[in-house]
This record gives sequence, structure tokens and C-alpha cells, in this order.
Amino acid sequence: MRAAIALAFALCLAGCLPPVNADTVEAAWERCDGPGAPDYRINQCSIVIGFAGTTPERRAAALLVRGSIRSTEGQYNRALADFGRVLRIDARNAQAYIERGIVHQARGAFDFALRDFDFALTLQPGLQLALDRRAQVISDQAARYQAELTQLDEMLNEAPNDATLLNERCWLRTVNNDNLDAALADCHAALAAENDANVLDSRGLVFYKRGEFVASLADYEAAVALQPERGHFLYGRGLARAALGMNAEAQADFARAEELEPGIGRAYETYNILPPKPPAEDAAPAD
Repeated sequence: MRAAIALAFALCLAGCLPPVNADTVEAAWERCDGPGAPDYRINQCSIVIGFAGTTPERRAAALLVRGSIRSTEGQYNRALADFGRVLRIDARNAQAYIERGIVHQARGAFDFALRDFDFALTLQPGLQLALDRRAQVISDQAARYQAELTQLDEMLNEAPNDATLLNERCWLRTVNNDNLDAALADCHAALAAENDANVLDSRGLVFYKRGEFVASLADYEAAVALQPERGHFLYGRGLARAALGMNAEAQADFARAEELEPGIGRAYETYNILPPKPPAEDAAPAD
């Protein structure tokens, strides 16, 4: 009996729902891009996106609207997926970069937000929304850094020789490019208390950012010797090697680091370090 009712209901739905065609999709687009409840608008946008006859330009526009609604509703992963699809259709869509940057900002991923706002500004210099959002991110980033630094200062006042806290403050200052001399002093003090691979990694990054690449490599070598399967340490060693012209060894480190910790290269970008460029191949001989 239940199976018969379910079948009848399905047949009713199939017969009662309007056919999806160019006219109904056009109406769906107007509702997608118009007022209404978020779930309803998302549903209408999805009709436009899923219709085989939708042009790439209209599909990108519907994805942008749907992603923006999802962002407002806190559906950040789905919003990021929508903006990613927009950029696969149109890699120069400045609004998609802004919207994706807004999601990153809401999640506290300030470096990724800045990167998206900056790219939007390369596409449309002077774009006010991108400029405003960028300024807000820098302010939020500075506020978070200062709050974290103040907290560590207070904790170290109570436990001035705590190696873990000293390393955390060294790392925090380093990735924020703030007072590298003080960062180095913290790492020295932490290592004096405990010979820890994580502290060697932190000090290796301090030396790298100070341009002291030989010292940086020495610390990363020591860290890798203690924990050879840590992709984080291998990637840092690759940076130091690349800076010293050891290109083949550096590329091997980067490759192995990505195997051990997929996405480690992208993580290092958040430490205010541009990804290293592979060495240029030798020019072909002239005829």
C-alpha cells in the first residue's frame, strides 16, 4: 500500500511540476537574482546552473549569486565551491575574487583573503569594495596578532623559561614579519631550555627571513635529522637550499614535503613567504 502511494506521489510530481525549458529557467533566474527567502533563491539559482542550455556567462552569474547567499548564510564551504566554479568559467571575474575573499575573511584566513582582494584589484584597479575589504582585513589581522602577542607576553611573565611559550612567541613574530630580532632571542632561549625540532624549525624560518640562509639551512638540517618524516621541516629546508642555489636538492625537498603533508606549500604562503619558482631551464642553443 505504501509503495503504491509513493509511486502515485512520484507520478504526480512528474506530471505537476512545470517542464524545465528556456522560459522556466529565465523565470528562475529572475527569482535567483531577486528578493526572497535564501533557501528559495538558492533553489532557483540551482535550476539555472543545472540547465544544459544555460550559457557559461549566465551560469557564472547564477553561481556568483548562489555563492553570495550561501556565504551570508554561513555555508562557507559551499560558497567557496561556487566561487571556484565561477573562476573556472571566468578566471578574470573580479567579483568572484572579492566574494571568495569575504568568505576567507569571515573564517579568519586573512592571508588568503588579502590575496583574493589583491587579485581583484589587479583586474580592476581602484575597485572600492576590494580596497575597503583589504583595509579591514589588515586591521583585523593586526588586531588578532596583537591580542595573541599580548596573551603570550602575559603567560611568559608567569613562566619566563617555558620553552613551548617562547617558541610560540618566536613563531608568531616570525610569520607576522614583526621584530625578527626579538623572535630570534625567543628561539635562542627556547633552545637553551630544550633542543626541540619544532624550535629549530622556527629559528630556521627566522634566519631565512633575515637573509641568513646558511644558518637557516643548518637549523632545518638539524630539525630534519630529529624528525625526517616531517614535511614542514623538509619544505623549510627546501626554501633554504633554494636560496643558496641548491636547486635540485630544494626541488626534491619540496616534492617529498608535499607527499608527506599535502598542501604544505600553500601553508607556507600564509607565513608571508612567496612560493619559490623552479629554476629556469637552460636556453636552447641558437641555430
